[in-house]
Amino acid sequence: MRLPLVALLLVAPALQAQTLPLRQSKLDASARDASLRVPLDSTVDARWLGITPGAPRWDLEGRWIYFSYDTVVKPAEPVAPEAPWFRVSRDGKKIEGVSREIATKIPIGVQWTRDGSRGVWSARNELRIWERGKGERLLRAGLEGGGFSWSEDDTELRFQRNGDLFALNPTTGVERQLTRTSVKFEAPKDNKNAAELKKEQVEIFDFVKRRKEQQDSAKARARRDRVAMPAVVLKPKKDDTIGDLAITPDGKYVSYIATPKVEEGSTVFGDYVNDSGIVISRTSRAKVGAPLAQSRAAIIPVDPMAEPDSVAITFVDTAGFGKPVRATDLQWNRQGTQLIGEFASLDYKDRWVVLVDPATGKQLKTLDHQHDDAWLLEPRGLTWMPDGEHIAIRTEETGWDHLVLVAMDGTRRALTSGQWEVRSASLSRDGKWWTLSTSEAHPSELHLYRMPADGGPRTRIDNLGEGEVTAVWAPGEDGAVLRWSTPKELADLYLMPSLAAAPIRVTKSGTDMFWKLAWPTSDFVTFDDDQGKPVWARVYRPATQHANRPAVMEIHGAGYAQGVHKAFSGSGAHGGSLYAKHLTDLGVTYMVLDYRASAGYGRDTRTAVYRSMGDRDVASAVAAVPFLKEKYNVSPDRVGLYGCSYGGFFTLMALFKHPGVFKGGVAQCSVTDWAHYNHWYTARILNGAPATDSAAYRASSPIYFAAGLKDRLVIQHGLVDNNVMYQDAARLTQRLMELGKDFDFVTYPIEAHGWQNSWSKRDSQRRMQKLWEEVLLNR
Repeated sequence: MRLPLVALLLVAPALQAQTLPLRQSKLDASARDASLRVPLDSTVDARWLGITPGAPRWDLEGRWIYFSYDTVVKPAEPVAPEAPWFRVSRDGKKIEGVSREIATKIPIGVQWTRDGSRGVWSARNELRIWERGKGERLLRAGLEGGGFSWSEDDTELRFQRNGDLFALNPTTGVERQLTRTSVKFEAPKDNKNAAELKKEQVEIFDFVKRRKEQQDSAKARARRDRVAMPAVVLKPKKDDTIGDLAITPDGKYVSYIATPKVEEGSTVFGDYVNDSGIVISRTSRAKVGAPLAQSRAAIIPVDPMAEPDSVAITFVDTAGFGKPVRATDLQWNRQGTQLIGEFASLDYKDRWVVLVDPATGKQLKTLDHQHDDAWLLEPRGLTWMPDGEHIAIRTEETGWDHLVLVAMDGTRRALTSGQWEVRSASLSRDGKWWTLSTSEAHPSELHLYRMPADGGPRTRIDNLGEGEVTAVWAPGEDGAVLRWSTPKELADLYLMPSLAAAPIRVTKSGTDMFWKLAWPTSDFVTFDDDQGKPVWARVYRPATQHANRPAVMEIHGAGYAQGVHKAFSGSGAHGGSLYAKHLTDLGVTYMVLDYRASAGYGRDTRTAVYRSMGDRDVASAVAAVPFLKEKYNVSPDRVGLYGCSYGGFFTLMALFKHPGVFKGGVAQCSVTDWAHYNHWYTARILNGAPATDSAAYRASSPIYFAAGLKDRLVIQHGLVDNNVMYQDAARLTQRLMELGKDFDFVTYPIEAHGWQNSWSKRDSQRRMQKLWEEVLLNR
């Protein structure tokens, strides 16, 4: 592959000495050259701008951080080269290269004891343990089983094998089976004629009577002489799956969630271009309306002498909820004295957390009930506090996603509050601190905070400027390596030896061309839609505006997602900072729109599209046109938009329902009829299946509004899309032809959902560029 001319300048000289920060270029922002332009073909893959560091991990003693990093960036085709590995000392005073073999042996996903003195992990079909003062050793080779975690008292390892729970003593190596799974015994239905015949045999024949007496005696003797066995776990049905399997510390109860197998069907599509040379029929998810698995929370008292056919399952009582529910969580406290269950309604509008009596399965108290007339977010986990008398939950009860502490008597106290969101929350192993990732600085930023377990002042950890920060924590949870990106810089690693220390920069990413390019200024803005509701966006401003004063809107996918970030956005065939640079070089104003329905702005924004996708969300784009005119001198007659997946759906609805507002649009891998999408996503937003609320589906599906098309439209779809099926594009194409509409339709034969191959990316970008040149730039 020949790289575009602009990309031939990317290779930075090799580092003569390894000092911090590691760099991909000796240049910095002072090298910006406003005369440099980005060719269109260079926008499909941003690799030539620089490669950000990958896979950071701490060694087990917390003394070194290992990561992969290309100091010299090479082309990715035909095969992306492997990046070399480095390690940096915790104090930041030493940086050195290491072999990939050594670096990849540094474990990830280590399960630590609460005091951090021991950690276990599985890798390469082995189970290994590290112990403070003793180092690392092999626990098991030829590993069978998974899901390793420490017991509540940190003395044993718990794991599952073939659906059963086992315990392993890491000191002695002794393994114990804790549960044995059987299928619930179903007694045959009474057959009075057969029973009468059997009774007659015993009454008439002595040998039958004697044999029965011998069998009864043998069974009684077996019961008398049997030894203790692992606790019985019963599947209600043979094909049920068992999850959240747990046994109390005192061994008194086993609890689990049983999920029945349902025949939900599938969709079928053809793979036309593959290794075989023949058409292969492939399948994917079912369509909305498929039956849902109604999982149940189960409890069994442990009787080591019991036989499976004598054991009864106690299911947690759900009758009081008043609607069908599924069990989503079942947890004992650390002490094994309290059991809580979480249940979500199948209509996605209610969720309950209840205190359960394990002896009867009865609900002792409702600890939390969340209801939303639209739909609730998916469950985000329950956390038992160390005292065993409180749990922490996430809730949108204030309209924003926050952390609440709930006592077993039902009293509650907010641990966080405000018009911002908790994006993640984790309790330290010692139970004293929360580590939070929140948007409190700005909806488009992400920063890290530490907060006492029972609430109180939050202390910001990262102490970096605006941007987005994530962390990989040291084994002792007393330091971190941060990944930080800003609007004009790629994501890089920063080392914090302690939580009070100033961050040390470890890498500075960006090739010579990254630093030479004059990146456009971008503003993070808000404006009101036609109902006075706030809309958020990022606007890239051209240094010199084109005479036609055009603008292009990038519409993010997924619906409930966020496109506006105070970070250098990922670039590729579906938008990003690199494509924004290309268009602003042509004098085009470029807006990334977080329409109403996007993530990050609270419950009311999230649910704005309930029963009517393509209405209030698209109204955000319509309202953006006069805003762009007023603040950025954009011509309202020269605005285009594009997007992939939900962004493609959005583009279709904007053109179909608001003809004349946008000069044209490119709809990529778009949903065209929600009755053909999956159940989990669609039924939440559109109030159930099509048979339940057909009006919501018709109001939300572009195929019913196709008659409104008057502006230019390019439809692009992957033939082997296993998410939004190619059928969506085919059905809309037929409808548009029947209506006599003028449009373009492009099929990408080897692409699934979104473009992965350079041929497709390049073709897609060129076709989109042709549209902009014709309707916005008049070339």
